Amino acid sequence: MRARDLRASQARAMPEAELSENVRQLCQALGLLAYHTHNSKFSASGFPDWCCLGRDRVMWRELKTEKGKTTAAQGEWLRQLAAIGEDAAVWRPSDLLSGRIARELTDLA
Repeated sequence: MRARDLRASQARAMPEAELSENVRQLCQALGLLAYHTHNSKFSASGFPDWCCLGRDRVMWRELKTEKGKTTAAQGEWLRQLAAIGEDAAVWRPSDLLSGRIARELTDLA
């Protein structure tokens, strides 16, 4: 199995909770202030999973599995945040395995 195929297989198998734990660890290692709602049951519908505060901006991220889709409410939050100039996007396990998440958080720090 080629390395690319192995990463794709790992990404497909990674649950959102594991991805979230990796984001938490990266934020902690980089000294970023980061917030993840413990129980979204009491949050506004669609509010992004992660809010990370860097030296000069805020980053908003919704986490999804490789095949996961954003809900209409999640998409609306991300669109409205982007419309006012906020850094808002979706991260997936493939973004962790490719190094994208680490690069974006390092840039934020």
